[in-house]
Amino acid sequence: MTTENLQADLPNFEQLVATEKLQYMHSFAKSSTIATVLAPLLCIPLYLHTTDNLLFNAWFGVMAIVVIARFFLIKRIDLKGDVKTNMRLLNIALCSVTLVWGMGWFIFVDTSDPANYLIYQIISLTILFVGMVGYCVSWKSFNYFVLPLKIPELLFIVSHYKFIFWPIPIGSMVAFYLAIKMAVLFSRSWEKSFSLRLKNDAMIDQLVAEKNASIAANTAKSEFIATASHDLRQPMQSINIFVDMIDTKNLPDYENKVFSRMRNSIAVLNKMFNTLLDISKLDSGFSPRHVDFKVAQLAKELESNFADLCKEKNLKLTLEYPEIVAKGDPQLIEQILRNLLANAIQYTDAGSISLRFENNNGQLRFCVKDTGHGIPEEDLPVIFKEFYRSEHSRSHHDGLGLGLSIVYRIVQKIGGECTVQSELGVGSAFTIQTQYPVALDNAIRMNRVPMNSEHGSDHTASVIPDQTQNNASEKNIGIIENDYSLKNAYAQYFTKAGYSVYLIPHEAHDFSQYLVEIPKLHFILSDFRLGERNGIFFIQKLREEFNEDIPACIVTADTSPQHLQLFDQLNIHVIYKPTDIQTIESFVSKSLSSE
Repeated sequence: MTTENLQADLPNFEQLVATEKLQYMHSFAKSSTIATVLAPLLCIPLYLHTTDNLLFNAWFGVMAIVVIARFFLIKRIDLKGDVKTNMRLLNIALCSVTLVWGMGWFIFVDTSDPANYLIYQIISLTILFVGMVGYCVSWKSFNYFVLPLKIPELLFIVSHYKFIFWPIPIGSMVAFYLAIKMAVLFSRSWEKSFSLRLKNDAMIDQLVAEKNASIAANTAKSEFIATASHDLRQPMQSINIFVDMIDTKNLPDYENKVFSRMRNSIAVLNKMFNTLLDISKLDSGFSPRHVDFKVAQLAKELESNFADLCKEKNLKLTLEYPEIVAKGDPQLIEQILRNLLANAIQYTDAGSISLRFENNNGQLRFCVKDTGHGIPEEDLPVIFKEFYRSEHSRSHHDGLGLGLSIVYRIVQKIGGECTVQSELGVGSAFTIQTQYPVALDNAIRMNRVPMNSEHGSDHTASVIPDQTQNNASEKNIGIIENDYSLKNAYAQYFTKAGYSVYLIPHEAHDFSQYLVEIPKLHFILSDFRLGERNGIFFIQKLREEFNEDIPACIVTADTSPQHLQLFDQLNIHVIYKPTDIQTIESFVSKSLSSE
């Protein structure tokens, strides 16, 4: 980056350079004020007795005047004011003092005394080098400083050439020439350095702006996903419940086939919504857990969940796992494996799917391998990007292209490493190396994971013990829902299941009146967004009314990251829409059975 290029980018470049130079030289001039005062005082013992008193006193008086003037001129400089005016004041302050020092050649130097000449030559060179330190950033200001000092010396040499020992003045003039040349070179070099600094600052500002824009875009993306998914999840929840309430046995064959296809389409939509939910949860900034869990138990749960899917496609599902216990976050591991297994099944038309767990140098490693379509080599570097779907498989399967992105982000979250091996038409193998330590099953006593919704799938983790079936008789369940059709669907289903259902109003006045009549509740089922108040408010009010921590669950379409950890802090379970009514009823049953 040249100075000329920067001048083209910054029209006020010359102004910026002049301002920066002025600030530096002004700072140096202020710091050297004491030296400017002390230097003339040192001349008293050196020249008071060897110089005519009248001349010495005149020189000393003039020096005192210019030093005082220099002080006030420098003090008068306003760095926020006009640069040219301030630079003029500084140059006058510099040249006035060095001019008096230059006049000293004709007052102090006795040509008959070489020592006297050498002493003043040393004083002159010292002043020269001090000026180089402070004023070389501007060769013009340096000239204002040095010319009044060295021109009188040159005149003195010419006028006293018969008495001068020539090597000394020649060396002094060479030093004078080199000082001016160095000042010019240094001044230009400093301007280039300053221009690069401005360019770097501009690039940093641009990078910061781009980073802020990226953060804003990511935040906007999360907010959009949360808002859009909420508006879409709400009606999907009603569809799910009403579809689940239809008894297919009463349908004619043709309608049954149509209904089956419709249910499959709804399942695809539910899967997409759950994928978006996983993204929102990852954006919420949660911290992974570190609890002990049995690898075998996790494997068996996955096997039971995916066995039917493999059977539908005539795929062989094989799981290999040692009897070991790992310490980490089982829900995140389960979420990784659900995405990998779902992908493997989706992109495999024939053959087998295998999941293998192993102890790799004391740490948990697992691999999902399939005999599916495979991934083109050119796609491998980008398969973990959000919303990416290969052209090779786009036309064959539905999806958002988020599954592998979620896998990659979780692996990064837990400090693991993911490697992929794939051959087109042969299959793929995804290997995850974690940092979770493992031990033999009988070496560690299991820590049970409490049921919560901090992250992971909506289903319970594999380390949660099985619950007994619920006893719905004489159980009162309160339902708070502002969607009329959904509220009625809940009421019909839970009434049919044997619960005593109470539809609690969410308007403030009606709610207060209802509290007077409502009997003791055994469970509260609520939506989150309920107009002016949210579900948390009503759950807390009901708990206060009965002075009991009543089991509660919020079924919501709100996936905003800031809400993802709030529910667990208040001991309120959360299930995200859309979900099937059996999942909700199963949780209600388990909660009531554990009382």
